[in-house]
This record gives sequence, C-alpha cells and structure tokens, in this order.
Amino acid sequence: MTANSTPSHDNYDAFLARLDAATTSLSTRAGSLDKALAAVSLLLGPYESAVRKWELRRLHVDEQLSRHSGSPQTYTALSELHDVALKMESMLRGRAQRVKEKLSVMQGRREAIDKSLLELELSRVKLNSSRMLSQDREELSGIFSELAGSPVATGAIPDMGLLSDLKEAREAIILAEALMEVKGY
Repeated sequence: MTANSTPSHDNYDAFLARLDAATTSLSTRAGSLDKALAAVSLLLGPYESAVRKWELRRLHVDEQLSRHSGSPQTYTALSELHDVALKMESMLRGRAQRVKEKLSVMQGRREAIDKSLLELELSRVKLNSSRMLSQDREELSGIFSELAGSPVATGAIPDMGLLSDLKEAREAIILAEALMEVKGY
C-alpha cells in the first residue's frame, strides 16, 4: 500500500503478458515445425525404398557375376550394371542419411520447444500462485489493521499488545509464504 492508501501497482499482468506472448510465438513456431517435419518425413520413405531396390539389383548382379561363364562382353555389361547399382545405392543411401539427420535436428528443435512451452506454463502457474499469495497478504494486512484499530481514529485507543501480536503474525505469514515460494509450493 502506498501513502495515500491506494493499492500498490503490481507487475503480474506485464509478466503474464510476456509469458503469453512467448507461448504464442513458440506455439506458432511449433506448428510450422510440425508441418516441416511431416513434409521431410515424406521424403524418407521413397529414398529408403530406392536404396533397398538398388541394393537388391546390386546383389542380383553380384550373383550373376559370380556364376558367369559366358562371353567377355556379357561379363563387361554385368560389371557395368554392378557399378551403376553400387553408385546409385551409395548415392541414395547418402541422401536418406541426410534426410534422417535433418529429421533428427528438427525433432530436437521440437523437443526444445515442447520443453520451453512446459516451462512457460509452469512459470505462469507459479506467477499466478504468487499473485494470489500477494493479494491474500494484502487482504490479511488490511484485516489486521482493522482489528488493531487505526491509530488516527478519533477516540480509539489502539491495543499495543494486539498490534505487536498482529505484526508478529503478519511477519510469520510473510516468511511462510516466502518459504513456500522458494520451495515451489
């Protein structure tokens, strides 16, 4: 309370607004990232399928080469087919690996966003709890002041023992609430 008996201004709304803005920004980013993850995931299937097909071709040509007993031209053609299959398999395996790496990076980013969103929500809950504690503290302070009697009231003589007891009770409550805030309750 200020000297003119108006409630002191708190920054809870400003902090909550910042938490909301950060949550909105991260949620938007998460939505975009989810779409990108889905698109990149679609690329992985065809690459892995192509790797398997070229691997099967290479193994089939390997088998044909190992059993070859025909002309040198046929052997040369099979060797060229084997080289092409080996190169295509290697190239597509590399592309599939790059897509997997990209997916891994994107999933890591998504996990980081989820972690931050959870931390923002926890902060919002703690801030709201702190706000309620502060409001309760102000209400109790007002009640204690009313019970003790205002020292400026005409004809009222305040009970100094009661004022002292109320002051100690107020301090105990404030310390207990501060401990609860520090402990995260």
